[in-house]
Amino acid sequence: MDKRLYDQIEQIENDHWWYVARRQIIFDWILRELERRENPHILDAGCGTGYNIEYLKNHGYHRVTGLDYSLDALRYCQSRQLSGVFCADATNPPLATASFDMITALDIVEHVEDDRTMFNAFGRLLKPDGTLVVFTPAFNFLWGVQDEVSHHFRRYTARELREKITATGLTIEKLTYVNTFLFPLVLGGRLFIRLRGQTQEDVSENEMHPSWSNGILKRIFAAERPLLRYVNFPFGVSLLCVARKTGSPI
Repeated sequence: MDKRLYDQIEQIENDHWWYVARRQIIFDWILRELERRENPHILDAGCGTGYNIEYLKNHGYHRVTGLDYSLDALRYCQSRQLSGVFCADATNPPLATASFDMITALDIVEHVEDDRTMFNAFGRLLKPDGTLVVFTPAFNFLWGVQDEVSHHFRRYTARELREKITATGLTIEKLTYVNTFLFPLVLGGRLFIRLRGQTQEDVSENEMHPSWSNGILKRIFAAERPLLRYVNFPFGVSLLCVARKTGSPI
């Protein structure tokens, strides 16, 4: 991603409706999974500004390794004084086989052209019984300015994501679309942007809502969290996948 986008993310990710509700939904799964593990070793692949690493450490999980290909992102990690963060390609990370209890890949897989090789690398790095958590944009017909400025290669369908993850030998435990309640609003907004002719030279979509709506959007999106414990949504703006490497833990 461009440095200007990292700058913007660092400024808004603490309070912006999408980041806040997304964290609530994702970490509802991550933290419940980690509770059953003793001193787990976690890899945050595509760690960005380091916010999620800091979040995990604030919840008592200190064996967290961060990986990102962008030096701009890693400078923000350094500003948070995070250790164990390094620059590497997620398709060929210089890390030991079967060394992680959990890998989080939160809005990274769409940035990688060779995603099959990356998923194979995740499978290699996981310990037996280890967990992979993926969050990624859904549906190419939702392609918009945010995908352009973020340098995405694709948006996924549930079928495509399932096929690519299970091809590595991992077992899917949860696969659902999310951000379903706001799907009509997002679709309408992106169609409007296309008709207006907005390009990647313009501001990102993170700036395209009035400040008074932030709390409303956050509550609507976050309202999906308790439902997602029990059901899988058939459509949405993003996808959440939780997969396990079968076998007994080392």
